[in-house]
Amino acid sequence: MRKWLNWLERKLYRFNIPPIMKYIVFAMGGVFVLDLMLSMTTAYTTRLNLTAYLVLDISSVLQGQVWRLITWLFVPQQDNLLWMLLSLYFYYMIGTTLENRWGARRFLIYYVIGALANIAGAFIAHAITGYGYGVNTYLYYSLFLAFAALYPDMQFMLFFFLPVKAKWLAALDLVYFLLAIITGGTSLRMAALASLVNVALFFGEDIYQLGRRAYFQWQRNKQWRQ
Repeated sequence: MRKWLNWLERKLYRFNIPPIMKYIVFAMGGVFVLDLMLSMTTAYTTRLNLTAYLVLDISSVLQGQVWRLITWLFVPQQDNLLWMLLSLYFYYMIGTTLENRWGARRFLIYYVIGALANIAGAFIAHAITGYGYGVNTYLYYSLFLAFAALYPDMQFMLFFFLPVKAKWLAALDLVYFLLAIITGGTSLRMAALASLVNVALFFGEDIYQLGRRAYFQWQRNKQWRQ
């Protein structure tokens, strides 16, 4: 799988691909500001919810609203200004760090695979239930899973005062994935599963080798005790 990813990355060398995370963050922030402005009500206007026209709703896509296949990526995850600023800073930090580590092309591959998997998952949910939608929450969680895999011991200040290593926050991320898969509706389950596709493609071999070494170590310890 790693050879295939390297081949795909080499195919992109002919294109001048800039780092994209700053544009993603800027677009998400712009949608938040526009939605905030348009949602203000006066005596002469009615409330307009911009994000309702941007989310990945498969029924609307099949009716011709194909822009939703792109715009759902920029729908804000927060409706509170402070938390929105914090989340944008957080995603900018981990995204640009991954781009510096991998390069813009490899990061783009990781992001696009996750996005396409989510779109496919939403279509599958629609085929099963007649209603399919997509959320970008787990896609951006998958960025942090990649970050934690590469920088497991980097510390973050949880609640601004509690230092926690990235690997433990990634474990908490996986709990959210598991809860969505177990208790969520069909669309939410598909979004969570789809957002692990890029993680599996990029880190599956490393996870397998790590598990294999841990198993052999357990076997050696068991034989030694016997």
